Amino acid sequence: MDRRYKLPRLPEHGIEDCILLGQRSEILEQCFALDGKDLGSLFRRGYELSRKNFGNLIHFYIPGMVRYETSFYKRSGPTRFPGVSVTGTMCHLKCEHCNGQLLKSMIPATTPQALVEVCNRIKKEGGGGCLISGGSLNNGSVPLTEFIPAIKRLKQDLELQVVVHTGLVDSSLAEALAGSRIDAAMIDIIGSNDTIKEVYHLESDISSFDHSLSFLEENNIPTIPHIVVGIHYGKLKGEKRALEILSKHHPAAVVVVALTPLENTRMEHVEPPRPLDIGRVVLASRLLMPNTPLLLGCARPRGQHKVETDDLSIRAGVNGIAYPSEEAYSLADDLRLQVRLHEKCCSLIWSDFPKSVL
Repeated sequence: MDRRYKLPRLPEHGIEDCILLGQRSEILEQCFALDGKDLGSLFRRGYELSRKNFGNLIHFYIPGMVRYETSFYKRSGPTRFPGVSVTGTMCHLKCEHCNGQLLKSMIPATTPQALVEVCNRIKKEGGGGCLISGGSLNNGSVPLTEFIPAIKRLKQDLELQVVVHTGLVDSSLAEALAGSRIDAAMIDIIGSNDTIKEVYHLESDISSFDHSLSFLEENNIPTIPHIVVGIHYGKLKGEKRALEILSKHHPAAVVVVALTPLENTRMEHVEPPRPLDIGRVVLASRLLMPNTPLLLGCARPRGQHKVETDDLSIRAGVNGIAYPSEEAYSLADDLRLQVRLHEKCCSLIWSDFPKSVL
C-alpha cells in the first residue's frame, strides 16, 4: 500500500492539552450540560486551540453534489466531485432518517464496469474525484468487495481522488480498501445501542463501529468518522459515547453532521437538533481532539438554522465547512481567517494541511 498517510501525531503535552486529555468526562459533561450563555469560555478555548494547532486557515468545501452558488463561489459543474452509489437506490436497512432517499441524488453504478465508465466521464468533464457509497446490506456493510479492482483502476489509470463511505467493515474489507489506495474512508459512528436498533434497524452494537474504526486505522487508511447529531429522532442520545470512542482513536479528521428531515422518511416531520446542540458536539470534538482536523459536514438543516450552526462551529474552532453560508464567509473574514476554497469532499482535509501540522 502507498504509505503516504500515517496516523496523526499525538498532541504535544503542553499544560492545556494535558488537562484536556486527562479530563475527558468533565469536558463532555460541561459541553453537554451548560447553558448556552455559560459555554462562552469553552468556545473561546476551542477557537484558541484551533488557531494554536492549525494556524489562521479555514477550509470551505464545495464538492458539487448539490447546486450551490454564493457571492464568493460560482458553480463550475456537477461532476467536480460527485457521489456514486454502487447499489443504485437499493438499501436493505431502510433507516428511519433516510429510507434510501439520499441514494437518489447519487450517480448509479451497480457493476464494476459501470463504475469505471462513470468515473471516466467524471475525468473527461474535469472532475477531480468522487465519493463512492451505496445502500447497506442487513449487516450494516456496503457491498464494496467486488468493486475493489475497479477502484484500484480509478486510482492508477485515472488518478482520481476516491473517498469511500464504507458502512461497517471487517478486517478483510479494510485490507482490500488499503490495497486499492483510496484517499479516505468515511464511517458514521453511533454511540447508542437503541439508535443502532431503532433508527438503523441493525442487529449490532456500539462495539461494531469501534472495531470498524480499528480495522481501517490498522491498515493506515485515512479514516474520517462522522457524528450525526440528533440522529435519534432529533434528540441527543449517543453523541457523548460516540465522542468517547473517537477520542481513543486516531482519525485523520472528524466530521460533524446533523439530522436533516427528508421527505418520504419516518423522520420527515421530526424537529432537527438545535444549532446550539450541534455546536455542543463540534465544541466537544475540538476540546477532546485538539490536534485532529474538525469539519462541519454537508448534511445539516438549511436556512437560518444553517447560518447559526455555521457561526457556532467557527467560534468553536472548526477547521472546515462543507457548503458554507454567506454569513460563515463573512464571519471568517471578520475574524481575519484565511479562507481556502476546494471543489472536493471535505473528508480530504487531512491532505490540505502541511505534514508539520498533523
